[in-house]
Amino acid sequence: MIPWLGRGLLIAAVAATFANAVGNGFVYDDQLLIVDDPAVRMPLSSGFAGLHYRPLRTLSYRLDHAVAGMDPRAFHLSNILYHGATTLLVHAALGALDASPAAALAGALVFAVHPVQADAVSYAAGRRDVLCGLFYALGVVAYLRWRRRPHPALLALVAAAYVLAILAKEMAITLPLVCLLIDRWERRRPGLAPAAGALTARRLAYLAALAVAGALALGFAYGGHVLHIATARPWHGGSFAANAATVGRVWVKYAELVVWPTRLSADYSYDAFPVSTTLFDPLALASFVVLAGLAAAAVWRWRRGDLIGLGLTWAAVALLPVSHLVPFRELLAEHYLYVPMMGIALVAAGVVDGALARWPGRRTIVAAGVLVVVGALAARTVVRNRDWRDRVTLWSATVAVVPRCARAQYNLGQAYFERNRFADAEQAWLEAAALEPGDIETVRSLAKLYYRIGKYDLAAAKIAAVIAAKSGDGEAWTLAGYIALDRGMPEQAREYFDGALERLPAARTAPAQAGRERAQRAAGGAARTP
Repeated sequence: MIPWLGRGLLIAAVAATFANAVGNGFVYDDQLLIVDDPAVRMPLSSGFAGLHYRPLRTLSYRLDHAVAGMDPRAFHLSNILYHGATTLLVHAALGALDASPAAALAGALVFAVHPVQADAVSYAAGRRDVLCGLFYALGVVAYLRWRRRPHPALLALVAAAYVLAILAKEMAITLPLVCLLIDRWERRRPGLAPAAGALTARRLAYLAALAVAGALALGFAYGGHVLHIATARPWHGGSFAANAATVGRVWVKYAELVVWPTRLSADYSYDAFPVSTTLFDPLALASFVVLAGLAAAAVWRWRRGDLIGLGLTWAAVALLPVSHLVPFRELLAEHYLYVPMMGIALVAAGVVDGALARWPGRRTIVAAGVLVVVGALAARTVVRNRDWRDRVTLWSATVAVVPRCARAQYNLGQAYFERNRFADAEQAWLEAAALEPGDIETVRSLAKLYYRIGKYDLAAAKIAAVIAAKSGDGEAWTLAGYIALDRGMPEQAREYFDGALERLPAARTAPAQAGRERAQRAAGGAARTP
């Protein structure tokens, strides 16, 4: 196949598959990470000022804002462009790993249009994964080229790409290990000259230095965050064994999402994916059996030196940083698969090359099979892109797939509330409260809702529960004061406002001060300074 034709097909596939994501709005964490982040609005001349967690992502948002302001279309278009560039690099990596042109194209197409990619590409805040993948793939391609044509510039490019990938997202830390795996795997390639795949002392020293540089970059950009996670988060399920059982099930869920991506969700938090509480959870034991089978297949294929073995191992290694070796909040997420999907692209390429080797006279049938699979994946992605259109659409789709996800129910209620669909908001928040009764934010939201629609007694009961659970919450005391005012209880309202003024920082006391003055007038007394 003519090289430029293959690259053109990949760009066309990315454009056609994700075109309907350009018109999506800001959803989920976009509000926090883009709209409300003052660093995004800073001029490009500010340099690195204001950059914080995952600084490369924030810097890329700043560039979007400089071009088009807060128009979400610019942010979504940038995601698609970055994804297209990553796809071309994945294609180059497959070719450099001796996949045939047809297999390299097939593997890159799977990476380009797979539905799990929508969680990164169609979601503006998914930029972290796309940029991480872009520079991760660039680092791999540069390393492969350096091995075949040693040049200091290529070494520098590998190092620069690695650091940039980490500054986009910390899970890029595995890049040196993947390069090491490639070196080890190539020794088993049939017909390969021994020197070509040998892990020389020079290569090993460079990879070790690269790992050290990555650790330093990780510590510089995320040290405090990683330390907080390592010291503040308990094991999922309450013990190391339960955590291991849960992670086994998570890995099988990832395999399911790759093979059969029909039921996709933006959120797998409590209680969408219940954790295991014992190592002997039947689902966990079944997951270990599945994973043992996959591991056996990977070892078998690795020993044969084919792409499937390398691809499965690559995907597993890339998943390690999000496998709760150190537990963190998000149990699993589809966008965690963005970098591991490079390994899956290798698997797809290996399957195609294996089919072509086994049935050399049936290339047309193999090509038709690839087109059917890629077409089905792309069609599912086009449908999935629509789920990210706005808050109501996203959380409605999420609740439809994981109705027991308390956070999805809460977010759906918030989306309805913002549209003044109060009955729908109440239903969603009541569902969230039933799933997670101790969640104070849901109780607070119900208090706001009942206050807004004039159900003051219900509002008072809810906000009293918030204050009882979190007495230092000045905002809750302020809301309690306004509820008391509208219930005709100005003296009680004044006490709540006084409590709010004692707890709130000076910059946020205006609503409480105004409420207190209203309460004072309503009580018929002279205002006094609290």
